[in-house]
Amino acid sequence: MRVYLACFDIEDDRKRRRLSRLLLEYGDRVQYSVFEITVKNEQQLEQLRNKCQQYADPTDSLRFYWLDATSRAKSYDVWGEPIARFPQGVVL
Repeated sequence: MRVYLACFDIEDDRKRRRLSRLLLEYGDRVQYSVFEITVKNEQQLEQLRNKCQQYADPTDSLRFYWLDATSRAKSYDVWGEPIARFPQGVVL
């Protein structure tokens, strides 16, 4: 399992809504255009990237940041509470 932070800036409302729905299939929304997603392997990430290209133009910004175990363990909110506890549960 790999956890990523997916962030985007897309002007087109329709494409933004569709991309949000797609990313919700892989994880949770943590801010309006930021999602914590979980994929099983690199192939699943590549499939997700290909699907995302349907909703983004080359002029849009869509990024995936890998959150490895070390970075997740060191992540916290402004009050000092731990965040990014992925995966919370895995359904096989």
